[in-house]
Amino acid sequence: MKALGKLFAISMLMAGCAGNHGGEIDSLIRIGQKARLSGNPEVALKCYTKALTLDSDNTTALLGMAEAYIDLKILDAASEYIKKAVEKGGDSAKASYLRGKINLLAGEEELAEKEFLKWTSVDTQNALGAIYDGRGEHERAQNLYKQVIVKDPNYIDAYNNMGLSLMLCNKYDEAIFYLENACALPNATVANRSNLALCYGLSGNMAKARTIYAQDFAEAALEEKMAYIEDITSPKSS
Repeated sequence: MKALGKLFAISMLMAGCAGNHGGEIDSLIRIGQKARLSGNPEVALKCYTKALTLDSDNTTALLGMAEAYIDLKILDAASEYIKKAVEKGGDSAKASYLRGKINLLAGEEELAEKEFLKWTSVDTQNALGAIYDGRGEHERAQNLYKQVIVKDPNYIDAYNNMGLSLMLCNKYDEAIFYLENACALPNATVANRSNLALCYGLSGNMAKARTIYAQDFAEAALEEKMAYIEDITSPKSS
């Protein structure tokens, strides 16, 4: 009985240690994800690497490493981390989505589409929409973005892509609605705001375009943005 009690105590101690590391790992992963979204994949890699030193089997960190390497366009390394994550039971839908992104970066659009079609996650549906927009199949793309937004009302890329897709169809009022929604989310970026400003400019509201651009650009950079809109909207002489 004493031996059993000692074994139980050791097991509890090990569980307590794992729990402590678990909190640190979760924190590192959150920081890594924020770093990626803010355009700092190098910082993200450091966070995920630290997490993996605490738990080498953590599939979220492994897939995070893959995402960061994709951001850096180091595709072989990304593929290796996806493989490791899958071998350890990682999220198959996420892995397939990341493989599709690698295929796109490698110029293999058909292979990417096959990967994205394997699942109906918000990531894969949004990515499929982007492929269809690239082919000019805008209605098909927009249907997918709408499905993503229903599933996840905070999925900023779907709002952004929906706005861009509608902009390509010259549906500026509808595009502005979706781009405004993207910019209202807490993780909105300069790119999101720039897309909204461009759409206002294309719709003829140059004052609003300037106001939005001015949130991120000043002086010469701001004037360059406005000059670009004026150039593409001005009648071209034959």
